[in-house]
Amino acid sequence: MILHRLVLRRFLGLPDASFDFRPGLNVIVGPNEAGKSTLRVAIRTALYENPATTSARSREQFRTWGVDEPPELHLEFELNGRRFTLTKNYATRKVVLADRLGQTWEAHKAVQERVVAALGLPTDDLFDATAHIAQAHLERIHVNSIGKELGRVIGGGGEDVTAALRRLDSYIKALERGSRGTAVREPGALASAERRVAALRDEVEALRRSAAGAERARKELNAATAERARLEAAVAAKKALLDSNREILQLEERLAARKREEQMWEQRVRQIEEYAARLEALGRELESATAGGVIDEEATRGLRTLHERRVSREHDLTAVRHELSPPPGESGTSRLPRLAVLVGILLAASGAIGFQTLGSWALVLIGVGTAGIIAGAWAGMRAAQMRQLGVARWEDRERRRQGIERELNTLAVEIQSLLDRIGCATVQEAETRLRRYQDLVQQRQQTVDFLASVREGRDDEAIIEAWKTVRRDIFGLEERLRAPEVAAKRLTPLQVQTLEREVPELDRHLALARRQEMKSAVEVERLTADAEQLAAREEHLHDAEEALVRVRRHHQVCRAALDGLVEARRAAEVPLRQIVERKASEYLRIATAGRYTRMQVEGETLELSVWSEDAGGWVTAAEPQLSRGTVDLVYLAARLALVTVLTGGKRPPLLFDDPFITFDERRRTAALEVLRALSKEHQVFLFTCSRDYDGYAERLIELSDRHEVGRDRSPAGDRPRPAEIAEATQPEGAPVGPLWERR
Repeated sequence: MILHRLVLRRFLGLPDASFDFRPGLNVIVGPNEAGKSTLRVAIRTALYENPATTSARSREQFRTWGVDEPPELHLEFELNGRRFTLTKNYATRKVVLADRLGQTWEAHKAVQERVVAALGLPTDDLFDATAHIAQAHLERIHVNSIGKELGRVIGGGGEDVTAALRRLDSYIKALERGSRGTAVREPGALASAERRVAALRDEVEALRRSAAGAERARKELNAATAERARLEAAVAAKKALLDSNREILQLEERLAARKREEQMWEQRVRQIEEYAARLEALGRELESATAGGVIDEEATRGLRTLHERRVSREHDLTAVRHELSPPPGESGTSRLPRLAVLVGILLAASGAIGFQTLGSWALVLIGVGTAGIIAGAWAGMRAAQMRQLGVARWEDRERRRQGIERELNTLAVEIQSLLDRIGCATVQEAETRLRRYQDLVQQRQQTVDFLASVREGRDDEAIIEAWKTVRRDIFGLEERLRAPEVAAKRLTPLQVQTLEREVPELDRHLALARRQEMKSAVEVERLTADAEQLAAREEHLHDAEEALVRVRRHHQVCRAALDGLVEARRAAEVPLRQIVERKASEYLRIATAGRYTRMQVEGETLELSVWSEDAGGWVTAAEPQLSRGTVDLVYLAARLALVTVLTGGKRPPLLFDDPFITFDERRRTAALEVLRALSKEHQVFLFTCSRDYDGYAERLIELSDRHEVGRDRSPAGDRPRPAEIAEATQPEGAPVGPLWERR
């Protein structure tokens, strides 16, 4: 893997920085507090940290001071000739990996599995123990993490062999605990079985020798006393834990209540702000509404009364006009009575004249004529009466019409006079202006009343201060709940419920234990052994002896398995240790200019030794046998060899944080020769305050003491050959998984 570019945003002391790297040796030089450690941490973070699962505290640790938003990192790297960009955004807590062809991966687990597979170092602890070498920490090989990984390599990817051996050995020791007569609090299964058999044998012998059964009762009494003491301690501990959690629950309830109160105060502050703004707006509207004067409410009501009166009279006028008709005169119907009288006279005259000639018919004509005269006269009189009545009605309606019209004219004058007085064109306009004024006054009064009810006699500053006080109380309660001593005792609600059930149950068992203790005390005084008790003890002894045989057989099997595994591991670790020794010896030969050419690695402890021609044998890599500088070189060679072994041929970048601070000039030059050799296979990053390494760098990055990225240059001194650079950028081995497949 070759890192090409790293871009940092809001990351520690480098809030906005970018760095370009090259294959081979990259030297980052600068004074203290210039950002070297920040850049080193950023590279490690980009390779291993997961922003989705990193704690909030860790995200705060990476954030630049004075900046609210969490950091963001962009790492461009090359693998097998293919360019990738890895983005880790702590604000969105997302990881995105993209290649130059536009393909992206966003599942952190899949991305991280392939990244660490390309590195060959699956955990950040293993990376720190091998490829990440800090100041004055060369001899810290981190036996636990490296031993675990070596076990994984030996076991073919399975369980850590060393851990398995340790667990099996611990299990055997647990079986053997107390079996050699040593006093232990909790003997193992073997010792327990042996002790049980011995106790039963003694009891059987005692029962056989004596008819008294006091021994059994005494043991029961001891057991009951121990059980009672154990239960008392358990009850006390669980009650204390339950009381603590009830107190925590009370604190949480107080916190919830204060939060509700805080919401109430916040709502009150927001309402005060809202209605104060509304009151100000209503004031402006009221001022605008009364710019032409305030409408007289009494005049407007009078105007409304006059308007309604006028509308009513207009309806009356319409009805009167609808009923009004021309005055009654002479009509065809009124002339019929006269015609009937005239016809009756003619008929009567004709009968009288023709009385002599017509005979009885003359009487008929005279009778009909007389009847016609009488009927016509009566009808004429009736028509005259009806005509007089119609004239009277028409005159009355005409008077009413004229009266209504005069009243309407009077109302119109009065209405117009009132409209002119209040400055409105119509009644609707006057009423609209009055209603708007009244509504604004009412709304303003309602707003004032609401503000007064919200404030409850307090001023706004007091309300805000009360809100702040509640928030401070909330902060204090939350801090108490986050305190380590409280967090250590906190249980889940389900656990509290379980504990609440367990405490009464333990109390019940404690009461039973106390009764059992009293009963056993009585039994000690009165019990005597009989045949049944002896038979029972003999049966128990038989079962215990059989159990002891089974435990001893199990112990022998476990011991044989442990011996076999130890021998198998010894046979399997020899080739691996030889690889480490061979690679480390090669680095040591370069670092010591041929003085030390052979290194030896102890199996489980990873203790290092070197062959010394002067001493004529193997010398432990420690002071005072070797100088401190030589010891550092030995451990440097071992750690670099472990990188090769543990990564399985992968070539992760190597980070050196001024590791040669204890070296003299000669040892430093030798160590740099090792770095030159490493840079042919690995990309090497050397962080230093010294300018002694400038001539060895393929890329020299200078940092200023003001936390700014200085000029980035490549020295013109001792430059590697182009062939060396080309060799350093070769592919790192077989692709790992579909992510790294070539297209």
